[in-house]
Parts: sequence; structure tokens; C-alpha cells
Amino acid sequence: MKFFATREATGVFVWSLITCTFRICLSFLTALSILRSNNEDPNDNHHKQTNNNFHLMDQSNGDNICLEGEISDLPEDNSGAIFLEEVITVISVLASWALAILPSKVATLSAPGFTFGNTWILYPLRDHFGFIPNLPCRICEMTMGRLCLRELAIIIPIHFLVPTLAFWLLQLLLPTWFTSYAIDPIIYSERNPWVVDLVRETFVNALFTVGLLVIPELLRINGIRRGYALLILYPLYSFSVDADGKASVFGPNLIYSLKWSSEHEEVPITQWSHLLGPILGGIFGGEIMSMFPDDE
Repeated sequence: MKFFATREATGVFVWSLITCTFRICLSFLTALSILRSNNEDPNDNHHKQTNNNFHLMDQSNGDNICLEGEISDLPEDNSGAIFLEEVITVISVLASWALAILPSKVATLSAPGFTFGNTWILYPLRDHFGFIPNLPCRICEMTMGRLCLRELAIIIPIHFLVPTLAFWLLQLLLPTWFTSYAIDPIIYSERNPWVVDLVRETFVNALFTVGLLVIPELLRINGIRRGYALLILYPLYSFSVDADGKASVFGPNLIYSLKWSSEHEEVPITQWSHLLGPILGGIFGGEIMSMFPDDE
């Protein structure tokens, strides 16, 4: 049992760090893609900059975050300023091209499940550690009989505490202006009735857990590469579970851990539909899987 707990904690810790790195990359691309528009002065046709601040903006909440610099009273013929503007333009255009490859909800950071439930991350970790480090999926496996209640009693605290520890360490190690890219809390709209969000989360997570376990086998039987599972599951990544169109994160532990790490507060009761929904979805997903023979 000690080996089981150690392996589970290690897998969840590695997954937390990888997904946070992925989240930083997506957020940074989004910020860079709008960098040019934040720096351009529409009333200046000669690219003269006077006391302009350079900001990167986090598009998920509209807050100015991190990168500030100031150019004061630059002369019109300042080649250094012109070169800087050109570099900013090139970086912004390249970031925009990179985001254009991704679906719009991913580019606007409205599909957190694409980051935290990405099959390109989860499946390699399963190959290495022997399990998928996703809490609804582990609950689904318990319902199927692959895990006992004693093991689940160990898994649940690990999945809540280890990501919290990983996010807290990132907050200590990363620069202050950079931490919001990694550990900004995931906040959902409260305009929907509580039960509506609960039903949506339950439905989406049930489909996600079943798909996560079944799709690789279907692809293998048909001789298709496992990487295409990401495309099959994308409709779930973009499915809205709240009034503002934000999709499920596929992890109640993440909502709790990110909230506590960034603000040191509990998740408000109005957000609990997004904590209970994935747990119920994992249970229902396991019930669906139990209708079919389990050949591992």
C-alpha cells in the first residue's frame, strides 16, 4: 500500500507540473498575440512613443499582468525604438499564427479541460506510472471494480493535496508577475441555476471518463494512432458547463487546489456544482463501463 500511495502521489505531482507548464505556454501565447495592439498608438503615424507602458494582458480575466516597460519621449528617428517595435510586431504575429492552429476556445482560455485533461499528457503518464492521473477517471475505475474503497480513500486526498503542494511550490519558485499564468484560479459563472451546472458537469465528465478509457482501445483495434484521441475528445473540451461558455476542467481537485494556492481561500458554495459534478460523472462513467466486459 505504501508503494501504491507513493506511485500515485508521484504521478499526480508530475502531471501537475506538466499541465501548469502547458497552461503557462498557452497563456503566454495569448498575451503575446495581443502585445502589438496594446502598444500601438493609433494617432501616431510615425511610430513615436511617448510615455507608453508595455503590458501583457491575461485574456482570461482581462487584467494587466506582467511585462511592463516604459519608453519616454523617444525621438522620431530613434532606430532602437523602431527596432523594438518591429521585434514586438514579429513576436505578436508569430504568437497569433500559433494560436490560429488551436480552436478558438483554447486560444481564449475558455477550455481548461484541453489543458488539464489533455490525452497527449495523460496517456504517456499512464504508460509510465500505470494509471491515468485524473480523479474522475480513478473514481470510474473504482466503480468498475478495478480499485477498492480503501485504495480510493488514499487516492482522493492525494489528488487534492499533491496538486495544491505543486502549485504552492510554483508560486514560491516563479517570479511574482509570472505566477498568475500558472495558478490563476478557475472561476465559473454563477448566472446558471446550481443544478444546471451540476447536471452538465456530471454528463460531460461521465462521457469524458468513458472516452478516456475506451477510445485508445478502439483506435488500437482499427490500427489508428492513439494521438487522434485528442481530436475525438475535443467536443467535450469545448462543451460549456456555465453561463459564460467555459468548459469543464475535468478535475474537482484542480478547482480546489488552484483556488487555495492563489488566494488561500476555500471554494465558494456557489461553485460546488463544479466539484461534485466531476465526482458524480466518474461514478456514472464507471456504471456505464460496468455494463461491458472488463478486459483491462
